[in-house]
Amino acid sequence: KPDLVFRPRRTVIFVHGCFWHGHDCPQGRAAPKFHVGAWAEKITANRERDRLQQVALHAAGWHVETVWECQIEQHHVIDGLATRLLRR
Repeated sequence: KPDLVFRPRRTVIFVHGCFWHGHDCPQGRAAPKFHVGAWAEKITANRERDRLQQVALHAAGWHVETVWECQIEQHHVIDGLATRLLRR
């Protein structure tokens, strides 16, 4: 389920935790210390689920945006997202 839904603009925003969704940043690449195989499977499954959700939403005519945990304090990323939303 998306974290934010803007129905009039047919836009959804997912806010993903870098570790849990396997982002390509230091937090997302951090290796777990315990149950390494189980975590690898979980993160792989999360990434595949994310991909399938985006495909389905695009097919249904929705715009999909993803904000990563590591980007939350990067104001230019959030400002850019706000600008894109206002254009729709």
